[in-house]
Amino acid sequence: MIIGSFAVVFVIFFVTIIATLARAPIATRIAGAPEDIPVVSTRLSVTLFHVAMLTMSLLLMIAVGTQVLYGVTDTQTVVVPAVGAAFFAYAYVLARYFSRYSGRLSYRQWVGGADGETAELFAQAYRERAWIVGLAIIPPLLVLVARVLAVGALGTPADLPAGADWS
Repeated sequence: MIIGSFAVVFVIFFVTIIATLARAPIATRIAGAPEDIPVVSTRLSVTLFHVAMLTMSLLLMIAVGTQVLYGVTDTQTVVVPAVGAAFFAYAYVLARYFSRYSGRLSYRQWVGGADGETAELFAQAYRERAWIVGLAIIPPLLVLVARVLAVGALGTPADLPAGADWS
């Protein structure tokens, strides 16, 4: 189960990286007008980046949530979701309220963009797409709630499916 989850995430990350590097030609194909190409390119790259973060959140919480539901009470079943929730909350605040900083970094460092991309376009895209990273806060919080309310609901640590024990 866990190995299959990793495979899905790696495929999503690979597609995200390739699409981000090739965002200029993709934006050229899907933009309505030539002047929209930089906007579409920027929005595409930021959206893909945030979807990759959401995917990472889901994967980590599926792995840890499985352990919680099978009664594993290691420290990691508290630390990983708590740190994950803090990390994704920080990413949300950064994308929503400090988008100028994120925009400048992305504009300088992300290759493959269309002519006309600016730090301001990136900052606007970060603000518009911050809700995606906001969604990434939910899975760690659900695991923490499950840690309190449903620990061991599916069985004991001995019943864990093969490959699901990370301890």
